[in-house]
Amino acid sequence: MKVLYLTFGFPMPTGDSAPPSDLKQLMEEFCHQGHQVDIVTIDERKNHRPTRLTQEGPFQVLRVRTGNIFDVGLYEKGLGTVTIPWLLNRAMTRFLPERRYDLVLYVAPPVTFSRIIDGLKRQQPWVKTYLILKDIFPQNARDLGMIRNPLLFAYFRRQEQRLYSVSDMIGCMSPANVAHLREHNPAIPAARLEVLPNTRTPGPDEGLLPPGPLRRKYGIPENAVVALYGGNLGVPQGLDFLLKVFEANRHRTDLHFLVVGRGTERQRLAEAIATQRLTHVTLLSELPRLDYEALARECDIGLICLDPRFTIPNFPSRVLSYFEIRMPVLAALDRATDFGAMLDQAQAGLWCLAGDLATFQEHLDRLASDPPLRARLGRAGRRYLEAQFTSRQAYEIISRNFTSEPLLPPDKVARIRH
Repeated sequence: MKVLYLTFGFPMPTGDSAPPSDLKQLMEEFCHQGHQVDIVTIDERKNHRPTRLTQEGPFQVLRVRTGNIFDVGLYEKGLGTVTIPWLLNRAMTRFLPERRYDLVLYVAPPVTFSRIIDGLKRQQPWVKTYLILKDIFPQNARDLGMIRNPLLFAYFRRQEQRLYSVSDMIGCMSPANVAHLREHNPAIPAARLEVLPNTRTPGPDEGLLPPGPLRRKYGIPENAVVALYGGNLGVPQGLDFLLKVFEANRHRTDLHFLVVGRGTERQRLAEAIATQRLTHVTLLSELPRLDYEALARECDIGLICLDPRFTIPNFPSRVLSYFEIRMPVLAALDRATDFGAMLDQAQAGLWCLAGDLATFQEHLDRLASDPPLRARLGRAGRRYLEAQFTSRQAYEIISRNFTSEPLLPPDKVARIRH
């Protein structure tokens, strides 16, 4: 099968400072199963690189020069997002004029791929299309006050509905996402919706490590329990609550917080840490991939935060990296997500509603003082990852829609789907 994957982000073949992308691992699984995969992705203008087509490992990758999207103001981000379909279409016409595909995969957000998908279906009527729905935009942006203009919201809402209409199948991160889509988009046939969870290709089951060289390298106390927040530092992460947690624990020497990531809220977080003299918090930018993975293994607790204003169900993908290394999870969540129910089912961590500082602190104290509990939760998370969230399982869920016989037994595929 010839597969095209459209995405706003695909790791560069060298100099990748981030942990491996779950969707890159999924594309690698497609290649492993004998399929040919082409990638079309963006390369922002600020990187000063031209549009080019290259062979990167098993993939043929078309990197298209576009406007700036990430870590920029809302106006520039919006303008860049709106112009991307035209730029990608032009680049594909120039660099991939003879390519024919059996399956097109694409991620939302963004919701502006519909024009590209519609054009491909007209040119290649046999092609099947699969939307990997990672977030529900523009409602998520309205929840957070990022889109206030009703005309702008209506524009992106139309783009969202158009994207759903051109998709043969829509894979949602959790059952709550499926339910939300069915409630707010009744025009979508129920048969076109299914659960496609965030997935990962787990590495060797080596677990956590005692404090060692990476803590020393980055100035992390070796005699403290370290709670790690690794990932995007943006508005959706509800970092105001995380700052309250830092402040509540400012006089402790047995507990240290490590924050690793980038995003629109990083500077504000850095200024707050400096102004409040939160010496028990270490804030690092993106690290070399091997350093990040090794440093994470020397930490003890994995933190998840979601903004309490969300009315759409979120499912934080970074939890899978915690599960992989047997790290117990502590989460502060909004009311719409079913992530907490999953965490309870997995018996892999503790959670409370975002804003409930007393309960969060109670959970934090319990985890910090009980190494056997941390170890038990961490083992459960690793088992749950291997049972429910591997790239192989995501491949099977997608491919069963377009091939006659799934590689996994039907009963196992059904368990994954539901």
